[in-house]
Amino acid sequence: QRGGGGAGGGAGMGGRGGSNTFTSFGAVPVNGKNFYRLLAAGEVVLLFPGGAREVYKRKGEDYQLFWPSKPEFIRMAVRHGATIVPFSAVGAEDGFRILADSDEILKLPFIGDAAREQSKGMPRARAVDSRVTNDGAEEENFVSPLVVPLTPQRYYFKFGKPVDTSGLYESGFLKDEEGVAAMYADVKAEVEDGIDWLCRKRVDDPFKDTAVRTLYEAATGGKQAPTFNP
Repeated sequence: QRGGGGAGGGAGMGGRGGSNTFTSFGAVPVNGKNFYRLLAAGEVVLLFPGGAREVYKRKGEDYQLFWPSKPEFIRMAVRHGATIVPFSAVGAEDGFRILADSDEILKLPFIGDAAREQSKGMPRARAVDSRVTNDGAEEENFVSPLVVPLTPQRYYFKFGKPVDTSGLYESGFLKDEEGVAAMYADVKAEVEDGIDWLCRKRVDDPFKDTAVRTLYEAATGGKQAPTFNP
């Protein structure tokens, strides 16, 4: 993937085995402690390393990743022997057009100040955001862009090669800084390559157009329209 929010990609992790709407689907508040507890309990964790920065894209940032350079989740996954499954997603970011992004809204008189204050009250997943301290990026904000919805697009997903970390913690892998960084880079590249591949391949989907796909599925009694041949 490149991307965030509903589109883009991230990493699913399996260990040894917000609002009420989100918690009903198994969501928990995002923080390191909950991440640790879930992996320790052998739960499957769906993680978007880009966080709010990928959710609230700026203009021209479709399907870009904004992961920190610091391999945060790799160490946690190795600590618990989790299997990391990179995944990519395409479609959500084509369903709207940004009229004013977060940066533009923050520059508006009165509205910008109110949005900034409201953003400060939102919970933070990272006590220290290494994208700010290490990468020179701006602080993450929770100012939603102003968008206009477009015709909903078909969603495409691709799961990359799993990375098995079992036994690495016991072998002292976390002491190998270069090895940890290389694993992180490989996972990120797998996500990015998946997004690029999906963006190329969906052009060959005979039912990528929503209207055509809807008519086909209605005519076939609800049978899902096929897609491109991998």
